[in-house]
Amino acid sequence: MKRSLLALLVLAACLTACTSAPEPESGGEVFHTTVENAAPAEDPAPSAAPSAGGAIWGENCQADSGRAWYTVNPVGDENGTRQVQLLRLDYNTGKQDCLCTIDASPQQVGDPLVRNGMVYLVLDQTLYRISEKDGQMDTVALDRPIFPVLADDVYGYDYAFDSGSNSIQLERLDLQTGEITLLSMPIQTLGVWAVGEPRLLICQMATDAPLPSAEQGEQYAAAIQNADCVYSWYDPTTGATEKLLEEPYYGVEQEDGSRRRRNFLGMADGRLYFSWIVSNGEEPVDYGMESCDATGQDWQALPDAPVAGEAIWSLEQQGKVRWILGGRESGEYWIYDLTTGQYHAMPQVTAIDYWPWLLFQNDKVLLKFDGKNGEGMLVYGLMDGDAYLAGETDWTPVERYDDNAPI
Repeated sequence: MKRSLLALLVLAACLTACTSAPEPESGGEVFHTTVENAAPAEDPAPSAAPSAGGAIWGENCQADSGRAWYTVNPVGDENGTRQVQLLRLDYNTGKQDCLCTIDASPQQVGDPLVRNGMVYLVLDQTLYRISEKDGQMDTVALDRPIFPVLADDVYGYDYAFDSGSNSIQLERLDLQTGEITLLSMPIQTLGVWAVGEPRLLICQMATDAPLPSAEQGEQYAAAIQNADCVYSWYDPTTGATEKLLEEPYYGVEQEDGSRRRRNFLGMADGRLYFSWIVSNGEEPVDYGMESCDATGQDWQALPDAPVAGEAIWSLEQQGKVRWILGGRESGEYWIYDLTTGQYHAMPQVTAIDYWPWLLFQNDKVLLKFDGKNGEGMLVYGLMDGDAYLAGETDWTPVERYDDNAPI
């Protein structure tokens, strides 16, 4: 799901105990590594600026290889983890198996990134590079831990809010050499989104004076009253930004005193999609969706939804948003399919059953069922996406590798 700017600000207030990250030097601060079990390297070419790694995929599609969805399963006992299983769900058959088992006792386990037939996984300070074909692997010793959640063909990216600088810190991991670079980010960056492009969309807080620390609750809240949100393109290779739009953080004031504010949903076919909500204090008055082109121009309203309620969830395929889910005001949900421009009423969907969790590259949707009204184990199933949107309810249970295997 897309991270909203408001959610990031709440996160900021909760992370005041975090240690400030080091300031990036010119060109980024670089950490060196060593490689084990890898093929002998050729003589290095002359150093040059990093080249773009292609489209960057977001957090709900970075482990989709085009054939399978990958997860990790730490296995151990009361004394800690003893092994880490790399599990794959073949979403054509609905069966999950284990590609390989890593004999390790890590304290920290990252999420898998899948690109071009390889799975990349960080355990503590070791990068594992695993062949999707046969599970063969080599390792890269890292200078320090980094756990990427975004990826392109060359790099993994990790980001987190740093309370010391009141901004998101973005780090880049070279998936071949293990080199870690702290990238230079605009000050007071509070939102980062991968949209299936070589660049990222970011949102900064623009203020007349630097914001106080988020841990200074009342002062921080007062300072953002007059702040603006600035959406920009950010090139992680060069650090360059390109401004798209700017609006007050709490929304544009309307004639009746209510405020209209946007929340970013994703990008598809060269257009950026936003939900908007008009509220009068705590109470929502109106809501809808709209889109603009990649320069922040040509705003177009989307058709009204068939069921009242704001957009709350988006699902991606290969880095691009495909479905937007909303509704629930009347107890029902809807899905808007960006490829067809059609709404679909989804009366079978509830917060605990038939919930669309992931949309795979073969157009199968992974559904989540909250077993025994939340008192049992989660159950996952697969459906054809078109059948799901048509309101059908026949689904295929996922066959887990074992009863405790994560999906």
